[in-house]
Amino acid sequence: MNLLRELRTSLNEFFYQHYPFISICCCFVSLLTAYLQYEWKVHNYDLMSWKQLSEACYATSTADIDFFQLCVLLTILCINVVFVGLIVAAYVHPLGQRRSTELTLLEIKDRFSRFILLRLIARLDRIQSKMSAKRKTLNFHQVARAHHSMVKAVAVFRKDARKLLLPNESEIMQPIEDIYGVADDEERALRREGYYKLTIDITDATVKSLFNAQ
Repeated sequence: MNLLRELRTSLNEFFYQHYPFISICCCFVSLLTAYLQYEWKVHNYDLMSWKQLSEACYATSTADIDFFQLCVLLTILCINVVFVGLIVAAYVHPLGQRRSTELTLLEIKDRFSRFILLRLIARLDRIQSKMSAKRKTLNFHQVARAHHSMVKAVAVFRKDARKLLLPNESEIMQPIEDIYGVADDEERALRREGYYKLTIDITDATVKSLFNAQ
């Protein structure tokens, strides 16, 4: 069961990250299939006919090819592909917002828990990286500023973790997507920077241990 759940999660993340490219490929394949079907129905061009046509074109000397017309046709084809790709990408862009409504309560909370944990890790990691890069020239003010940034990152985590562990009455009455909503731009940034590849424990026990840490 765990293996199937991990596989489903991996597939969901893959399609969530690459859905514009997948949509464009699907549209292209559909258009190509429709064109081949049309040629077969109207002109009786089956696969063997296309094979013979490609062999005839290949056998044609390069002197007989009008390169200007070929470039024009390729340019028009590229413009059409880009245009269709932009339309498809603009149409499916709200998928990130619609996706949360299709998740169960447990999946929404797991997604929120993973997000706040990885966001905390990412912020602390960035602060530590900056400190390491300047370790030879560090001064007191820089250390104090880094400490303040760490305290602020932990405070943001604790604020969100409380909603998971101890939601108040007003939060309970709100839609679940509003309570445990995830900022899509921050989530995409974490995925792009590779933090979502980390294997972490997102159970309530882990969140509670960090929430109560002194």
